[in-house]
Amino acid sequence: MHHVTWSVNSIAHGFGGRAFTTRDRSSNVRWVALLTFGEGWHNWHHADPTSARHGVLKGQLDLSAVLIRGFERAGWAYDVRWPDPSRVGERLLRGPAARPPGDLGEDDTVATRA
Repeated sequence: MHHVTWSVNSIAHGFGGRAFTTRDRSSNVRWVALLTFGEGWHNWHHADPTSARHGVLKGQLDLSAVLIRGFERAGWAYDVRWPDPSRVGERLLRGPAARPPGDLGEDDTVATRA
């Protein structure tokens, strides 16, 4: 568990692609996201820290968000802040520099449901 936490806080700040404008070097690392149930989509976490979902683009599986959505539906979580598609679009980087090979896939469609 410590290694996975370290991976998010270290690897996802030094390697990977960036899809969103932030003031730091937070990035998205697919294999870290798989190990951490979505926390490796770290760039959006820094673009919108209060969002319950980190994997906001098409193809970014975020199992933590699925769990939170389930808790919300069961009444165990409330006042959950889900990503606003317009804010996601505003923060999205554009151009080839924002899209390292294999990082985002072919489509920047915003994933609106967990």
